[in-house]
Amino acid sequence: MAKRFKSALWENPDEKKRIRAREITDTGSRELIIDPSDKDNYDAVLAEFSADEITARTEEDIKRYREERYANEQKRKENEERDLQEALFIEKLSVMEIPEIKNTTNKKLRRRIRKAKNFAELYIYGAAVVSDYDRNDT
Repeated sequence: MAKRFKSALWENPDEKKRIRAREITDTGSRELIIDPSDKDNYDAVLAEFSADEITARTEEDIKRYREERYANEQKRKENEERDLQEALFIEKLSVMEIPEIKNTTNKKLRRRIRKAKNFAELYIYGAAVVSDYDRNDT
């Protein structure tokens, strides 16, 4: 007898009532939600897959989904951090082009601008350089 279903998972692993199955048809396949009241299809799925097998596949599917979600979240965080660092670097370049900062002799404050870890530090040190430059210029 040819297999009629490609996969079967519990729709809700806690209740274990309705089955989410992929049925193989003549024209391809389709996703079905099979309720116990649909006795023919429900029994056909259980004839191909035992309840324990459906439970194991459901647990594997949940585990795989969580791992993929975690990996995607980590990738998203890495991309956000990379974008932030790139924007900070570009901002540092533009701050270093300000004439007062470019011409200052206070190397300690210029170094702090280069080492700034966020925009707030960058702007604070930039303002300090301009203030120091104005104070020493007069």
